[in-house]
Amino acid sequence: MVGLALVADARRLGASRGGGAAALWRMSAVANDRGLFWRPSSREQARVIALLPQARFLPPEGVETGWWKIDAVLDFMTIRGLDRVVWLDSELPTYDPRLGVSYREAAEDALADAGITPFLISPDPALGLTVGLAGLVEDFAARRLLTLPSYRLGVPTFEAAV
Repeated sequence: MVGLALVADARRLGASRGGGAAALWRMSAVANDRGLFWRPSSREQARVIALLPQARFLPPEGVETGWWKIDAVLDFMTIRGLDRVVWLDSELPTYDPRLGVSYREAAEDALADAGITPFLISPDPALGLTVGLAGLVEDFAARRLLTLPSYRLGVPTFEAAV
């Protein structure tokens, strides 16, 4: 597997206006493939779709991993033979009592088990996507990081890079 996917939940990304639009376009440009989680149509989603040409929708099917979005990303990545994913989703920090961990932790484990390196991002709803965030995605696309950026504290950190 080789290649990078950009997967996004179009809600609350702040990507349809200002710097968020430029940031999403820049992120999309470095990805081999793009996916959006299926949601009922909204004005925000329509704007995000326009910024992600050739995007595919990831439907809410299956719960093998405990969260349908993880299953959708795993299927998307496997079918396309991709080994790295940038996943933008405001729900990643959500703690799931059934799983006993946050969705981010469950996703990290499931993706690692599948041999996929994830860059999981939960943009600050007040800021949305930023050009700086797009720069980090470009760095992730250009370098194979030994340890992944962490957005748990809101400030990305890199411990080592190749």
